[in-house]
Amino acid sequence: MKRRKTFFILNDLVFEMKKPEITLKQIRVAQVKIENEEYKELRKKFDEDVFHIEKKPEGWFISEKE
Repeated sequence: MKRRKTFFILNDLVFEMKKPEITLKQIRVAQVKIENEEYKELRKKFDEDVFHIEKKPEGWFISEKE
């Protein structure tokens, strides 16, 4: 029997899995890594001293601090 590779796609990123099973924990870890990278990019464009950056279910919410 030929060994097959398992992949899954999340937000246009492709991950190769060593095991054929994909656990919910692995998906959540990947989502957190993606959110962290997105947050880093937003911090480059928006100064945290001036703007409040918040993650909501519909996307990133950026507002000016008062």
